[in-house]
Amino acid sequence: MISTMLHSSLQREHSECFTVKSIQCCYCGNTWGDTLRGLGPYRMMKCSHCGFIYLTPRPTEEDLRTYYRHHYLPQDPGSIDKWSRMMRAVFLKAADQIEKHCTRGRVLDIGCGFGFFLKEMRERGWEVTGLEMSLSGISYARNTFKLPVLFTEFEKADLPEGHFDVIAAFYVIEHAYNPLLFLQRVHALLKPKGVVILRYPHTHLLEYLLTLLGIENNVYDIPFHLSDFSPQTIERFLIKAGFSDCRHFIGGHTLPEKYLHRVSSSIFGTIAEILFQLSFKTYLLPGVSKSIIARKN
Repeated sequence: MISTMLHSSLQREHSECFTVKSIQCCYCGNTWGDTLRGLGPYRMMKCSHCGFIYLTPRPTEEDLRTYYRHHYLPQDPGSIDKWSRMMRAVFLKAADQIEKHCTRGRVLDIGCGFGFFLKEMRERGWEVTGLEMSLSGISYARNTFKLPVLFTEFEKADLPEGHFDVIAAFYVIEHAYNPLLFLQRVHALLKPKGVVILRYPHTHLLEYLLTLLGIENNVYDIPFHLSDFSPQTIERFLIKAGFSDCRHFIGGHTLPEKYLHRVSSSIFGTIAEILFQLSFKTYLLPGVSKSIIARKN
């Protein structure tokens, strides 16, 4: 729910101007499904063939690129500092997981934002590269941390194949227009036995419960989240893209600015971590964000 809380006002201001287009399921190609949630012209659909949840119709890629470039990340120093505190635990746990699987090498962070994760990895001795579409994000990463961050979208980035030991993407896969193509490109850029680490929201059950209780919500973050993954569907996408040895972990929790959001995140994040450990790392509490690490075949 991180992005929902950070740009709900911007949604109201800009999303009504988007041009929309319909798509088919990008996992199996099916065009039929059940509507789980509608918001204006947008529909969050569950594919009737494979069960993947995706948004159709949706804004065009060009409209989304323009939005992310100018509006998605905050610009004022106070908000950037709050963002850093909110994500710090997630980044530290991700860095620790990476170093359990890999020796130091090259790491690429897709959608690196302000560069906080890359800064952590550089301090641990890694060679870092970032990709970012937000003007405020790339300006901060370059000017404050002197990080090598490219101002480009992932699909168009001029990067060598088989070059990186690790590729990270925090809260990015749900924004990918075609997550299968996204993961296939990640696979191509990794060295043999390289690893990918993803952080993603898992919101379907939470949205269902809130709706059942009559509570208005946009937990799906329509129209910016184009997919909603469960642990099962994210693994299916990774395997189809050529990855194996998929391992989930809770990966900490965010600390949003608002008190109730922060308390909720802390409580449910802690419960999720306890249940995960007590179940011998098998139970993943629905409704909370999760991380997954996988290896290139």
